[in-house]
Amino acid sequence: MVIHGTGCCLIDFLYANEDFSSRAFKAARSRTGGDGGVTPGKLVFAEDFERFMGKPYEEALGELTGRKPFTSYNLGGPAVVSLAHAAQALGREHRVSFFGVRGDDSSAALVEKALASLPFASFRLIDKKGATPRTDVLSDPNYDNGHGERAFINLLGAAANLAADDLSEPSPDFPEKDFYDAEIIAFGGTGLTPLLHDSLTALLERAAGRGAATVVNLVYDFRSENTAPGKKWRLGTGDDAYPLIDLLIADREEALRTSGCSLPEGAASWFLGRGTGAVIITDGARPVILAAGEKGVFAPLPLQTLPVSEKINEDLAAFPERRGDTTGCGDNLAGGVIAGMAEQLSAAKRGAADLRECAAAGIVSGGFACFTVGGTYYESREGEKRALLEPYLAAYRKQAGL
Repeated sequence: MVIHGTGCCLIDFLYANEDFSSRAFKAARSRTGGDGGVTPGKLVFAEDFERFMGKPYEEALGELTGRKPFTSYNLGGPAVVSLAHAAQALGREHRVSFFGVRGDDSSAALVEKALASLPFASFRLIDKKGATPRTDVLSDPNYDNGHGERAFINLLGAAANLAADDLSEPSPDFPEKDFYDAEIIAFGGTGLTPLLHDSLTALLERAAGRGAATVVNLVYDFRSENTAPGKKWRLGTGDDAYPLIDLLIADREEALRTSGCSLPEGAASWFLGRGTGAVIITDGARPVILAAGEKGVFAPLPLQTLPVSEKINEDLAAFPERRGDTTGCGDNLAGGVIAGMAEQLSAAKRGAADLRECAAAGIVSGGFACFTVGGTYYESREGEKRALLEPYLAAYRKQAGL
């Protein structure tokens, strides 16, 4: 099975032990929604933060962090994290390739190094002017009476210039000649690659026209929210992407804001009513909602829920030293679902895949991410992550009666 994907890929730079009560943070803190200031628990674009502070971004960030260097960095982004997990879960018998973008700065080498350490069949980073996409993550472990919180500043940089046509431009040093020459094509977090997001309908049309199964993994649409606060988010050129999506994956807030519904069950029905083949909606540690319609790669499935993994929760409680964080749980869930799709589509005809089985693989994958700091897991040997996941998946299948 050949899987190609594109969308949000960036470097997360973590600044640990920040103080959200400091004078510098208070000066940088948002006063009103959408003004460009930082807010605990939320993301702001670097370009907006720069305008808010009235000075170049790097200077403003330096003031905010006391000019301390970042504590650590990791590869992040809904597209690349989900595909990296799919590659690890599937093994080399399937070919998973990632198409992304890099800027003309030193961070580009960090992205390439991280990608090279993951079991992708191949990856292509398209060169664009500007900074390599990144998120500066400020963490205050003492915030909210010791519960801790993070604030995020996203620098779109070169990601703002990645366009649909770039995916098909020939590259002599890249073995995967055509982005659309794949059996599964995944679009992850395109809300953070604006030109791709605006072209999503055309991208899906081309993928579907080549016979590929299509997956769209949403991300919080900060651009739409900043432009029209509180309004429904559009997906596709004119909210017309849905009939071209075989599987839509979203968290609760993304599903509600994109559908305009007040409840996730209503959002799932709304997506199916617009022609989406199947939908999975997550809600943190609460049960996952899933349903499949009469079209697409999955067998019809009425609206229902699946619980999170009891075994993973038990191990997190029993072995606190193994606990990481929740970063990338949703992205890893999407990667597990994609891996499950690949395994099923390799053995079953189109229209017969079992969405429950795919969701189970995703739920276990998302839960397992809690054992890792950061969303991306780096294996010490090939097949390591798959072997660690297998007992959890077996326990979950028993728990869920699959």
